[in-house]
Amino acid sequence: MKKEDVKPNFINMEKNMLKFWKENDCFKKLVEKNKNNPRFKFLDGPITANNRSGVHHIWGRTLKDITIKYNALKGKDCHYQNGFDAQGMWVEVNVEKELGLNGKPEILNYGIDKFTNKCIERVNYFANEITNQSIRMGQWMDWENSYFTNSDNNILSIWHFLKECDKKGYIVRKNRPMAWCPRCGTSLSEHEMAGSYHDVTHTAIFAKFPVINQDFKILAWTTTPWTLSANTALAVNPEIDYVKVLLKSSNEKLVLGKDALKVVKEEYEILEEFKGAELVGLNYETCFPELSEQQFEHKVVNWDMVDATEGSGVVHIAPGCGAEDFELGKQHNLPEYCPIDEQGVMLDNTGFLKGKKTTEVVDMVVDRLKQDNKLYYAHKYTHSYPYCWRCKTDLVYKLISTWYISVDELRPQLLKAIEDVTFQPEYGRKRMADWLNNMGDWNISRSRFYGLPLPFYVCPDCGEVTVVGSMEELRKLAVNPEEIDKIPHMHRPWVDNVKIKCPKCSSTVERVKEVGDCWLDAGITPFSTKKYFEDKEYFENNFPSDYVCEMVEQLKLWFYSCLVMSVVLTGKAPYKKIVTYQYVKDENGNEFHKSGGNSLECDIVADQVGADTIRYLYAGANITNDMRFGFTLTDEARRKLMNFWNAYIFYNT
Repeated sequence: MKKEDVKPNFINMEKNMLKFWKENDCFKKLVEKNKNNPRFKFLDGPITANNRSGVHHIWGRTLKDITIKYNALKGKDCHYQNGFDAQGMWVEVNVEKELGLNGKPEILNYGIDKFTNKCIERVNYFANEITNQSIRMGQWMDWENSYFTNSDNNILSIWHFLKECDKKGYIVRKNRPMAWCPRCGTSLSEHEMAGSYHDVTHTAIFAKFPVINQDFKILAWTTTPWTLSANTALAVNPEIDYVKVLLKSSNEKLVLGKDALKVVKEEYEILEEFKGAELVGLNYETCFPELSEQQFEHKVVNWDMVDATEGSGVVHIAPGCGAEDFELGKQHNLPEYCPIDEQGVMLDNTGFLKGKKTTEVVDMVVDRLKQDNKLYYAHKYTHSYPYCWRCKTDLVYKLISTWYISVDELRPQLLKAIEDVTFQPEYGRKRMADWLNNMGDWNISRSRFYGLPLPFYVCPDCGEVTVVGSMEELRKLAVNPEEIDKIPHMHRPWVDNVKIKCPKCSSTVERVKEVGDCWLDAGITPFSTKKYFEDKEYFENNFPSDYVCEMVEQLKLWFYSCLVMSVVLTGKAPYKKIVTYQYVKDENGNEFHKSGGNSLECDIVADQVGADTIRYLYAGANITNDMRFGFTLTDEARRKLMNFWNAYIFYNT
């Protein structure tokens, strides 16, 4: 042994080993050696090909790699396919930044075709970057055959799934308020919003609503002043106590909940006490009665969900601007109206507010209420509020028509399917069961551009909804089948050019403009990657997967979408074992983010401390706890690796 070898250069050793593996085709030799042996059925949760990989991505990739290699050492024929999540809003938002665009109108001006091609360019570039980074980290995969969720195969596989859902009556279209990003111009589903909340300080308003033919006003509270333009009712709890008070400063009489009297910031005298039921049915004057959409009789309605202590004990109801308000509106047959467009701008029929964003109208609303003696007071209120997990814009609730997969009939099947799944850690089972028990219908449509084109065709004449399940079916129904041959890939705007004949009345029908939720893209991969549609024998030999491994948050995301799609298609779970791990944070306990300035790209760090050091650190981490990554910790890991090196030196000298 040479003297200079006693003190190792781990980084040079790693690079020499990578070179040795490549020159000697070690990966291919291993695959060939284990070919036709008992199968280790693996499925990779696709990483988004949108940026280079950071060190926080490597925990999961390390766990996957060592598990596959362990099974390969046991002689098993392993599934080595890597996956790339390749379309959806994450990619769109970053391409918008690259092009200097901001929102849907500017994308339309730029051109959907050019925008889609830019998105694909970005995906291909970063897929190549991530592949090279993963190779540097020592991961073995069949890199030449990675799957991409933007492929025609993946998209048409989802079309087949949606056709099956339609046959079973699961596809529904309904109007309801959805969490809406005014910057992105699209809705978000329930599972997308998990964890996407932050503390925000808003201006909240106590407004006074004059009761018709009475000598008092009802006090109601709102944290979203713009929604007062869509007020349809006031809600009280019929079972709780309300009071009429006389304000000493103005001689005005206000009605509010007895347990909410703390909001009255001046001297008052209680004139009367009664149950909320006595207020139900009273007519009142709304905030802005001159607006065209406010020309109806406004009444006080009963709602047993009204809290006695929150706000004033009276809730302002705007069914077009909130999910709970919407459900209450259905019970009382209230008008449904949303006063904003896709960019969160007040509509022309909102009078003095028209043309302003919801974030710009607070002072205007306050001034107008003050002018009409309908403002009691405004105050700052800090609360947990949802934001778009892609672009970090605060959300609004907007009444839209959207497509869903109904889950009520599926729910018991989903719960039964996970009974046979092993969870590690075991608490993942309860988390997933809780999610399945409480989730609503799956909102699968997005008003965007670069994504799965939903195969829904709604006849403008007879209303027939046709769900196309394959390219063969599309060709059979197409008005001009030659348009299909002009499609370079299954994306907008090219797919939009294909129109079909309505099977019911023969009218010409266009595809709906919406694209699909990105979790459809990832959720179909247990089928699209394992030849479910083209080779049933191959599929049977590779399904369900023995092992899937992702962050714990994927219980509500990828694991969930895979489960729904698998239960619809096969009646069982697509995996036998789910392994989840927690979050990777920096040495100060902060999550890694490019925007936060603390992102560390994995290959750059590997060239500083060694890929094996990083992998050793992750391999020894407890998956039930968040872990911290930093150079102090990699120093400790490298010292432990030196113990192995010293043992090697001892036996060689």
